[in-house]
Formats: sequence, C-alpha cells, structure tokens
Amino acid sequence: MLKEKLATLSKIPFFSKIVISSLVYLGISIAYSNMTWAELRTKLPFFNRIFYSKYLSANELFANYKNQNKEESLREEGNVVPVKTIAIEEEIITPILTYAAIVEPIEKVDIFSKVSGRIEEFNVKEGDKVKKGQKIARIESLSFELDIAKQQAALDSSKALYQLSKDKYENARRNVEIKLGEADKKLGLYYKALSEFERFQEIARKKEILFEEKVISNEELENIKLELSSREVNLNNARRELEMSLVGIRDEDIIAAGFKVPEDKKSKIELIKNINTKIEKSEMEVAAKNMKSNEVNLSSTQMLLKETQLISPIDGIIAKISRNKGELVNAGSGGGAPIMTVISNDGVYVAFSVNEGDLGKIKVGFRANIKADSFPDLKFKGIVKKISPLVDQKTHTADVKVEVAGNITDLRPGIFVRSEVIVGSDSKAILIPISTLVSTDGSDGSVFIMKNKRAFKKNVVIGEKRDERVIVSKGLESGDVIITSPINRLFEGVSVKPSI
Repeated sequence: MLKEKLATLSKIPFFSKIVISSLVYLGISIAYSNMTWAELRTKLPFFNRIFYSKYLSANELFANYKNQNKEESLREEGNVVPVKTIAIEEEIITPILTYAAIVEPIEKVDIFSKVSGRIEEFNVKEGDKVKKGQKIARIESLSFELDIAKQQAALDSSKALYQLSKDKYENARRNVEIKLGEADKKLGLYYKALSEFERFQEIARKKEILFEEKVISNEELENIKLELSSREVNLNNARRELEMSLVGIRDEDIIAAGFKVPEDKKSKIELIKNINTKIEKSEMEVAAKNMKSNEVNLSSTQMLLKETQLISPIDGIIAKISRNKGELVNAGSGGGAPIMTVISNDGVYVAFSVNEGDLGKIKVGFRANIKADSFPDLKFKGIVKKISPLVDQKTHTADVKVEVAGNITDLRPGIFVRSEVIVGSDSKAILIPISTLVSTDGSDGSVFIMKNKRAFKKNVVIGEKRDERVIVSKGLESGDVIITSPINRLFEGVSVKPSI
C-alpha cells in the first residue's frame, strides 16, 4: 500500500511538485499570519522569520486601509489634529525578571498517626501557634494498655523461668565439680586398695614358702589366703566405683563429644563442665530468648502507646485540621488525608517556574521584590534561596524559591503574587506607555513623534514590559516628543497641535 503511494508520487512531474510545495507554503503562511497574535509571535521568532508576512495579514491590510482613509479625509478637511504628547527622558531602571508566583510555607508537615484507632481528642484548633514537642491530638489507647498488661505478665513469667533455668544450670556445674572431686577420692581409694592387695599378695607368697618349709601351719596359710581374697574383693569394688564415678569425665568421653583433650588440667575441667551441662545450658538459653522476646514485645507496645499522643514536629501554626473527633484513622498515610497540617511561622517561600532560557540569569542570593494584588500598597523583599537542579522535560522550566523572611502575617500560603527578581545593576533606559505603540510585531514596533508640528511614524525596538510601560532599546532618544493620543487619527505628516 505504502509502496504504491510512493510510486504514484514519484510519477508527479518536478514542476508540479514545486507548484504544490509553493501552494502549501503559501497556505501555511496565510494561516500563521492571520491566526496568531503579536504576543504569541514574540515567543516564536524562528517561525516568524519563516512563515509571517504583514502583506498576508488581514489585520495589517485592514489597518493600512483605515489609515489611508483617515489620511485622505483629513487632507480633504485640512484640519490640524489636537494631540497629547510627552517628552522622552532617560530613566534609571533596575533589570528585573517578573514571574507569577505562589506563596508557600518554608516548612509544611502533614501529621499522620503511626497507629490505627479513633481520634480521642484534639488539643489545638486551626490557627493556634504550637511549639515543637507540644501535644496536639490523641488517639484512643485502651487496646494498647490492655496489651501492655498482658505482655508485662508474660515477661514476669519468662523472667522467673529464666532464673529457674539459670539456677539449674549453675547447680549442674556445681554437681560436675562435686563429681570430679568424688572421682579423685575414688581414685585414691582404688590406689589404696590396690596397694593393700599387692602387699597381702606378697605376704601370701612368702607364707607359702614358709609353709613348704613347714615353718608355719596350714591353718595360718589359709588365714592369709582368706585375707588376700578379702583384699581382692575390696580392690574390685574400688575399681567398679572408680569406673562409675569416671563416666562422663573420661578422655574418651571428651573425644566422643567431638573435642580434643586439653593438655592443661584447668582447661580440661572447664571443658568437662561444659559437656556435662549442655542440656541445662540450652534450657537456660531458650528461657533467655523467650524473656528477650517478651521484652521486645512489651517495648514495642509501649512505643505504640506513646505514639497515640500526637505532637508537633516543628514550631509553627496549625494550618488545617482535616479529621474529626471520633473518626477512625489508619496507621501511616495510606493515601488518605492527614489528621492535620502544621506550617512554620519563620517566613514563607515565593515559588515560581523559570524557563530554561532565563535560568542562567538568576543566581542564589539575588534580591527580589514581591507584590500582591491583595495588598497593592505593600511591597515585600526576599532573597533567592533555592534553584532546582532539574529542568522539567515537558515544560522546560525549573522551580525557584524566594525566601521572604520574618513574621509575614499578610503573605499567607496559597496567595498568588508577582516576583520581580533583580538580575543586574541599575542602568539608564527609555520607557514609553504601551498605549502609544501604533503596531507591534515581536520586538519591533512603531510610534508617532511630533516634529515641527507634524506627526511622523518612527520604528522602535521594544523590550521588557514594566507595568503599563515598555522599554525602548532603539529608535528614540532623550528629547524626542511622542504623541500619546489620539493615535487612531494620525498618519504620516499630518499637522498636529499639542493640547493642554
């Protein structure tokens, strides 16, 4: 489909393409010249050079036609036009950039509740001044108070269990120490029984020799054997008791537990205590963690209880109360309205947007004059405090804030004002009333001047507007006399007479 259209267009003769392009350009130029106005064209100099022509503008042609008719009628009448004039003089002006702005508080805080519940009471009303930390409202707290009572009881119980497990653990370690002492004692008894057994064993051997030599009787030999048997029984009993007392504290027990046998006795004893009290220690650690958990729960609820009392985060004024007493609020913002709004009373910002072309002219620290239609007799002064580092991609503007310091009771947040930023030092310039301009086209315009009692049109270059006047940068000099009225009766060379 697209290829077919391109093929069709390629068949159009070159001369026809030129004619069609010329007609399209002429149509755009006629539309632009008649459907745009002077103020808009001043902002579009590039399009003016391409599309605008006063010879295609119906407004310009109609104005020229009226002027020609006026000239002919006045020439026929031979009248002298009475006019009002002003003499041009240079004035001292300060270069400024003027912007529509809005007053904002230097600091604005929306108050939300960190806990859910109903609003129990307000301690302030709209317009009240508040200090940082002052109580401003309270959320119902009964549920938190009940939770605290339960959690306190649980904490007390867990503390008792922890103390019990701790005592049990310490007692188990003492029992290990006792067991070690008993093992040492059993070891001593074993060595004593072994010594006795070996002594009687030697006596019995000697008695047998004496019996063989018939030095002693058989009865005496049997008595010695009975005594030896008794010592052997004592030795076996001592061995069994020693083995029982060593269970859990032997080297093989240490190795079985996964540890290396320490070389020094003190470290070995400490390791044996740890191995034999492992269960009691675990019970104590579980009890400690349970107690810690209950402490955290109690502390968290106490913090939530504290959050039921709303306080002001700044010194300022209660700007707005958005909720009602008894209304249910959720924790956090949640997309809902704040409970109230507090604004600082240390001054205000005047905020406005600056197009990217003017950003280089404004610096932090520049002075500014603030005017409000609500207070035509008042003039406020401020300082440029903030210039946004980001330029909006859609509007090609950046936000600028001027601080108006002091207790400014008249400039309330939300008021629309005009901000005049001073961007240079004083200089001389010529200003004329905007009403004296016969025609304007962007920065070009024309006025009627009076010379030798005749009116002559003079082209001028205009610049910044100052209220009802405009700066003329080229075309007029000090001493020139311009005609202020009646402009609609003037034409080139008409005789005029200044009226008083």
